[in-house]
Amino acid sequence: MEKIKSIELSADSNTEIFLIHGYTGSPTDFHQLPYILNKKFNTNVRVILLPGHGTKIEDLDSVTYDDFLMHLTTEIEKDIRKGREIILGGVSMGGLFSLILASRYPVKGVFNVSSPYLLKFPFNILGLVKLHKYKKYWKKASISHIEKEMRKGAFSYKYMHMNGLNIVRQLRNELKKSMQKIKCPILTIYSTNDRIGRPESLRVIQNNVGSTVKYEKMFSIKPHNVFFSDGNSEVNDQILRFVEDRDIFHNLAKQPKKVAAIIPSYNEADRIGAVLEAVTAAPSIDEIIVVDDGSTDDTEKVIKKFKGVRYMRNKTNLGKASSMDIGVLSTNADIFFFCDADLINLTPEIIQQIISPVTGGLFSMFIGLRGNLMQKAVHLIAVNSGERALTRELWEKLPDYFKYRYRVEAGLNYCSRKYFNGFGFKTFNYSQPIKEKKYGFVRGTVLRWGMNVDMLYAYLRENIDCFLDKGGCKSGD
Repeated sequence: MEKIKSIELSADSNTEIFLIHGYTGSPTDFHQLPYILNKKFNTNVRVILLPGHGTKIEDLDSVTYDDFLMHLTTEIEKDIRKGREIILGGVSMGGLFSLILASRYPVKGVFNVSSPYLLKFPFNILGLVKLHKYKKYWKKASISHIEKEMRKGAFSYKYMHMNGLNIVRQLRNELKKSMQKIKCPILTIYSTNDRIGRPESLRVIQNNVGSTVKYEKMFSIKPHNVFFSDGNSEVNDQILRFVEDRDIFHNLAKQPKKVAAIIPSYNEADRIGAVLEAVTAAPSIDEIIVVDDGSTDDTEKVIKKFKGVRYMRNKTNLGKASSMDIGVLSTNADIFFFCDADLINLTPEIIQQIISPVTGGLFSMFIGLRGNLMQKAVHLIAVNSGERALTRELWEKLPDYFKYRYRVEAGLNYCSRKYFNGFGFKTFNYSQPIKEKKYGFVRGTVLRWGMNVDMLYAYLRENIDCFLDKGGCKSGD
């Protein structure tokens, strides 16, 4: 097993965000958040590995509340002595420890996520801790397919340790005495569907802290760790806004970024007009480029009805990925919005929701998943959707062997995991006609299998790259 380490992200700054992971988890508990915070606010980010974690569950047998607290106080005092301005944050048990530290040290702010101040049944049964003598380890509940996919590359123990209930109760007893001492701005995030803690925890925490500047957000997300849910981008956004609204850090990334929409098209005269109606109405888009991949229909006539849309034409049919690359090379935009030319029910609102997480610095890439039956049924197909926003930096990391026909989306997904800690995605109510309907059954079937072969090649190439570079295949989607 690869050794699990603390996450230490440096910046040219005296500010720091100090994050605390959950019980049986690891520094990967926060998914993409540490990297987003580091980049957006030019701040140091630390997620230290807690004692007994990152190895095997048996190593938690003798670790106590005092061991955790001693380790955390040693680390935060070291950073305070450096003169750093610190924001604390934690998830689950780590959220409770972040509140303890905020009551003891002069930090600039604190946020806690899914902190089980009040335990849910059966964890709140009196005497349950005594089962520790007979059964220390309990298999964790099964997780959804989406959570399983998002946890690729993340580390946590497969079992809960009964000792954790005792530690949580000690944390609660200490917080009862010290919450009034928390005077800094606070954000509490919780879910009504949390499996371990009761949602009332949010209200108890917010009502009892001494701070006069309080923020809170309740979601209806199923996983206990909401950073591994389909609502993780909204959770990250709440945390980013908390830091921005209080202006706790001053080096905020507020420079406007130019967004270019790039639409590869081949014989889509009947459909591209509706797509351009939506794209031209999207307020975030500064430039629109259609790359006609050698069409033989009236595509050019349709496009030229839209003022401000730049039309480029390939002399021969080069394929989707090559057309996308031609569009990229023709603009100096910082962010690209790619979409197919044959979409049904695409709206400016959908486009904005795909672009905003990238312009806001939450992700290096965000994908719009279509509402088609096949995409709803098969996640691997869904995340190869053509509608996505991404940074120029990500595109430039894409090797040329992925810039071929339909390999491109799978290649971008791979590079976002390898270099940028993954991508975000959301399902929207728009769709695309199937190839068999557009081109007839025989030709459409041939084209579909050609697309499938391209995607299969991309996934095989990804596995080869991962084998040759074992440290480079981090999953974050």
